[in-house]
Amino acid sequence: MRVVFTRIDQHLPLFIESIGYDWFQEAVVRPNGYPYYHWLQTTSGQGVITINKQNILLPTNTGLLLAPYVAHQYRAVSNEKWFTQYLTFSGQEASHLVLPTGVNYQIFNNLALDLEQAFKPTISTSSDPIELSVSLYRFLLYLKQHSQLTEHTPTANTSVINRVRQYLDTNYQQPLTNEQLANLAGFSIQHLIRLFKSMYGITPLQYLNDLRLRNAKTLLASQPQLSIDQIAIRTGFTSASYFIAQFHNNTTMTPKQFRALH
Repeated sequence: MRVVFTRIDQHLPLFIESIGYDWFQEAVVRPNGYPYYHWLQTTSGQGVITINKQNILLPTNTGLLLAPYVAHQYRAVSNEKWFTQYLTFSGQEASHLVLPTGVNYQIFNNLALDLEQAFKPTISTSSDPIELSVSLYRFLLYLKQHSQLTEHTPTANTSVINRVRQYLDTNYQQPLTNEQLANLAGFSIQHLIRLFKSMYGITPLQYLNDLRLRNAKTLLASQPQLSIDQIAIRTGFTSASYFIAQFHNNTTMTPKQFRALH
């Protein structure tokens, strides 16, 4: 079953665009990503999703939360049938409740979650945007609690890697290298990359590049008076030409083409 909501109040802190469960999942290719946060969970079979040129397996009871405008594609593994449940949503508070700044996606394993049970009472009795917003808030709290319960006990390494990520979040506009980050952490470059990737699924410089691109997309959409050169400088790229090349590699369109859509 799939429900697409027509009564969307974008002034609410959270709102749902669509929901689906018991969904026979076909192959999907989105070179420009999706304009909303996207939750995708396997209920039977298994699929594989490709993000940042990495293939991520989604077996039964595994879910993935994906940020807006992140290029991706997914399909069933081999020829077996893949059934999923999904949710697309956004809102002013969405970014504060879901993914850490600069993180494109998060995997949730061993998840006993049924969207039909969580949302069907609301959908069957009313499609009132406020009720849906409340249900979505409960859903996101559940994900957050699940994530906290399944995390390993924090270690000294975890604290250091979090400090590196926070440093990237604050200083992404500056020229940064693996050597600088390794010095900050007190690790070798190889050890830093290995620990960072084990926590976030990508290397520090991939994280930095994705963070810069996400901030560039925000500026392109919200500040039309800024030139491409200005946006490149403000988001930490060494030149406009390099920014354009990275943007095109990520979205398959130029910054100007992306801006024209918004």
